[in-house]
This record gives sequence, C-alpha cells and structure tokens, in this order.
Amino acid sequence: MDLTKVSSRKPLRALKFLFDTRVPLNVYLSYIKTYIRKKEILRGAPDISNYEKDKSFGTFSNDWFKPNIPYWHKAFLDAGFYERDINSLEIGSWEGMSTLYILSTLPRAMHTSVDTWAGADEHKGQDVLNLIEKNFDRNTEKYKNRLKKYKGTSFNFFNQDLDYKNFDLIYIDGSHHTDDVIIDAIKGFELLKIGGLMIFDDYFWVYYKNAMDNPAGAVNAFLNLKLGCYEILDVYGQLIIRKLTDGRRPSVTF
Repeated sequence: MDLTKVSSRKPLRALKFLFDTRVPLNVYLSYIKTYIRKKEILRGAPDISNYEKDKSFGTFSNDWFKPNIPYWHKAFLDAGFYERDINSLEIGSWEGMSTLYILSTLPRAMHTSVDTWAGADEHKGQDVLNLIEKNFDRNTEKYKNRLKKYKGTSFNFFNQDLDYKNFDLIYIDGSHHTDDVIIDAIKGFELLKIGGLMIFDDYFWVYYKNAMDNPAGAVNAFLNLKLGCYEILDVYGQLIIRKLTDGRRPSVTF
C-alpha cells in the first residue's frame, strides 16, 4: 500500500504540498509560526501519566496519537477545558486512543464518538478491521458513563436532529477522502460553539494520487470558505482552529 505523509518537519516540501492543495495565506504563516515555536511547544508537554496508565490496560495496534499531545495540551489550556464542563465530538475513533486521551485528561468532558468501525479506503484488506470496534469498546470501558457511541457514517450522524452549536471541541479524523472531509468540516463547524476548537487530523497525509483528493484539499477549501470566521492556533501534522463567528449573513427577502 502506497501510504505516505508529507513531513511537516521539512518546510520546503510541506509548503509545496500546501500550495498544491490551494492553501489560504493564513495557513502558510501559521505553519511557519508553529515550526519556529515547536521546541517551546514540546517543552510545555503535560503530565500524561494517568493517560499512559489507562492506555497500558488497553489494546492498540498503533500509536499515531502521542506526537499531538503537546499541541492539544496548549490548545486545551488556552481554552480553559481543564476547569469546566465541555462537550466533545470525534469523527473517526478507530481503537479509541484519542477518545481515551480526551476522557482521561478532561475529567468534565462528555464525549461523542462517531465511526463505522469498518475502515476507509486505506484500510481495505487489513486484518485489524475485525478487531477495531471490540478494541474501542474495551479500551474506553472505564469512561462509558461519559461516552456516547454512534455507529454509522458522519453523514448520517449530522443528519440527525442535533443541538445547534453544542460542542466545545470537534476532532475530524474520519474518512480521509476530500468529499467526506469537507462535509465533516462544514457540518462540524455549524455545531461548534463560538470559541470552540476544531482539530483536523492528517493534514499532511497523502494517499490519493490527486493532491486535492487528500484531507488538505478539503480542509483548505473549508478554510478559504470560512475566512474571518476562525483563527488558526497551530499547523503541524494536524491543524487546530478556534471558531470566532458563524459568519452567517442575514437572509434577504424581496
């Protein structure tokens, strides 16, 4: 399987990839800012002993999540998530590693996980597909009283009668094809509270031959569409934004 990731640690290659996926100028500037401040951000990494203890009792086939923790901690700290009640939503949960991190480090979080647990294009033929849902259930069992599990597509989830602007944190890590990512971004942003955080996973991830078919193609289209409605906090392997406004214009009648 030809599955690669453009390294965010190689600025020239990363910047070319951003150009190929029609990135808005504000992402260029934020990427450079994050790259310069990387050592400072990593030095601010939190104590994750409780999370590591919970994870040690779980079953995980891979750990793609750990490098994100210093960036998440910085964003959570600035948003005051450690001291207040929050609602969080995750599109794409796999075996529950990011779910476990949110629930173990944000003790007042109520979390919703959305996944088909059937894998996506890049997972076809993998034996782990027979185990991921069972692993998710077992890995998150400790926190089931603060966890809602929705088994189905994000498209069907968003088509429910959901509370408008209900979530403080939304993590987008479901299907990685641009058609699905753009729906998750737009519909998720509608449900995100003003001041809430949205995190896009695998921003520099490459699987599809056409650059615009990868997550960055959709994320950049969304960012261009919503210019002025958000601020970018960090750009690395992921991209974190804070919602400033809905950006909705009043309807005009004739």
